[in-house]
Amino acid sequence: MMHFNVRVAVSALMLCAGTGQVAAQVASAPAMPAPPAAMRPGDGYVLGVNDEVEVTVFTSPQNQVVRTRIKEDGTISLPFIGTITARDRTARQLSADIATALRTGGFFTKPVVSVDVTQYVSNSITVFGEVNASGVYPLDRPMSIGMMIARAGGVRNGGADYAIVRRANDPVEHRVQLAALSGEWSGSTSLLAGDVVYVPVAPTIYVYGQVNSPGSFPILTGMTIRQALARAGGPTLAGSERKISIYRAGKTIKQNRSRECGAAWRHAVRPRTAVLISDLVTLAVFRGF
Repeated sequence: MMHFNVRVAVSALMLCAGTGQVAAQVASAPAMPAPPAAMRPGDGYVLGVNDEVEVTVFTSPQNQVVRTRIKEDGTISLPFIGTITARDRTARQLSADIATALRTGGFFTKPVVSVDVTQYVSNSITVFGEVNASGVYPLDRPMSIGMMIARAGGVRNGGADYAIVRRANDPVEHRVQLAALSGEWSGSTSLLAGDVVYVPVAPTIYVYGQVNSPGSFPILTGMTIRQALARAGGPTLAGSERKISIYRAGKTIKQNRSRECGAAWRHAVRPRTAVLISDLVTLAVFRGF
């Protein structure tokens, strides 16, 4: 019995020690940075200058409704209470502030107030180009580039596999690979109010001649000459891969014969490029045609 008690005591001590180590590890783990106060998930859209709101005070026999725009000083004017700050407040916070002002001013005992945003102006993102639903979208939650394009209906057929993002006060136009999920500029990069997202038309490659499926195909980032030919079904029996010539903007870029063809096939496809294979298979690439 004594041996059993000793074993229990030792086990309890080991358990406590292990628990302490886990607690120490948890305590020493670096805290994740919190999102900015204006964009915490669940808070909703943060009001700003020139946003339009509709304030409804539910009274009997008739509700009082005021539609107004937030002024440059960040305030709105309402009956009874005068001016009240609306900038940097969500609709829920503003409705609570108005209700408090009506109650403390002695105008209503238990006021019920609703605030709806009728026009989003200050915190918005513009998305246009080859997306299914171009428009101006409110930045009402933390939003990445990929999430915003999905919100705009996704990329249309014929759209590029990248987007151009322009940020206020930044002269650089950032090319963002939509399939990339890591890096400073990628599909997971967070958007800021005022950002502009543009999805261009994909450059097009035209494959014709002695190929099994001639036609036009969008150029994907990193596509090679061999991959472009594969999209066209490959050469027919009359086609040949023994010689390949690459032309770009009317100039000869490379001419290879049988032993050198392997390197030419690995060349990346670029707009305004033409590839001639043994005078039987021709690939022409243009930005738009």
